[in-house]
Amino acid sequence: MEAPADTTWKGFTLAERDRRWESVRKHAAAAGFDCILVPLCVDGRNQHLSLEQARGMRSDQRYLTLLENSAVILPTDGRKPIIISDRGGNDWIPDPRRVNGSWGAAMAEALAECGMERARIGVTGLERGKMVHGRAYAGVVNHTSYAEMLRRMPNASFEDDHDVVAFARYVKSQEEIDCLRRGAAIAAAGIEEMGRVARPGVTDSHLYTRVMHRMLELGSGYYPLALYTGPMDQVRLPRFEDPPLGRVLQANFRIHNETDALWGGLIAQEQQGFLLGPVPEAWQRVVDVQRDLFYTGLEVLKPGIVFGEFVDAVNGFGEKRGGKTLTLMHGRGYGDDGPLITPQDRGEKTRDVVVHEGNVFIWKPIAMSADEKIQYSWGGCIVITKNGAEQLVKRTPSLISLQ
Repeated sequence: MEAPADTTWKGFTLAERDRRWESVRKHAAAAGFDCILVPLCVDGRNQHLSLEQARGMRSDQRYLTLLENSAVILPTDGRKPIIISDRGGNDWIPDPRRVNGSWGAAMAEALAECGMERARIGVTGLERGKMVHGRAYAGVVNHTSYAEMLRRMPNASFEDDHDVVAFARYVKSQEEIDCLRRGAAIAAAGIEEMGRVARPGVTDSHLYTRVMHRMLELGSGYYPLALYTGPMDQVRLPRFEDPPLGRVLQANFRIHNETDALWGGLIAQEQQGFLLGPVPEAWQRVVDVQRDLFYTGLEVLKPGIVFGEFVDAVNGFGEKRGGKTLTLMHGRGYGDDGPLITPQDRGEKTRDVVVHEGNVFIWKPIAMSADEKIQYSWGGCIVITKNGAEQLVKRTPSLISLQ
């Protein structure tokens, strides 16, 4: 890849900002809202969450403003939004309205200024979303400021936005896809570094540091690698985002990872398994099924298909091969920009959601032996084009033997 000096992100255009605002207006108006409110949200960094979960708390704010801490009042009649922040502005929002002591009061005043005293207002993040905030079971809104705002706006109608902003985020622009493609390439470079470094006798912490250094020097924003290491036959490997010092890789250890890179604030993820020894025949059979499943998923994912049909095809694939298979996929962007489908959450809420051109997902299906003692997942970012699904970075599903 290019030298670090050539990798500075140039920023999103004002046209991209206006596209996002107009997309939210369109979805909100169709849902019958007079206004969309992105309120002050919980600071996930203080909630003992992973970085992805913490970032997801404020992902709607980032999507509409590129600011880390803000509230947004966006009328659906075409007027410019009012952006409230306790920090400075940026190229998109050069002069945000400052908070003077109370977020609740500031949001209520901005809503009143827009004539929303008796309006129907859609609020993002009040509930766990169908399309975003899938891990936030109590929503993401800061209760204290929101309660104060409600007291000051007694005649307005506030309700969850029913994924209005989420559906705008769901379909990516070319600028966003280009960012995610660059991020995926950086993550793939991190995986290549992992393959060069990982050997018996190397510590987890050294491996982790080398991979993170490689991605950061290529221009990624900081986003911790999720590293899983342990004996090959251990079904659930321990997960590290800050590996303990002195833990050493051993022969026949398996290495799993979720390698994320940030480019333009968007999160791309690539995944690759390694085995510090030869791949046993039983493992290779599962890996082969997983590879075929990955490519089958790319063939099935086309614009117009609904997720219920896709999930059924994936989850039924393994039975034909003498094993089991499960869907593991979610949207990529500022967080989970799209349905979150995991072995724990089988996507029952999103079976009717339609796949669109411009969607970007991390697609990492799971294949298992019939007794579930061998489980393998491999994946990478894919984009939905008018002709179907394509990998953002061309890689081949495999379990790489390092000896």
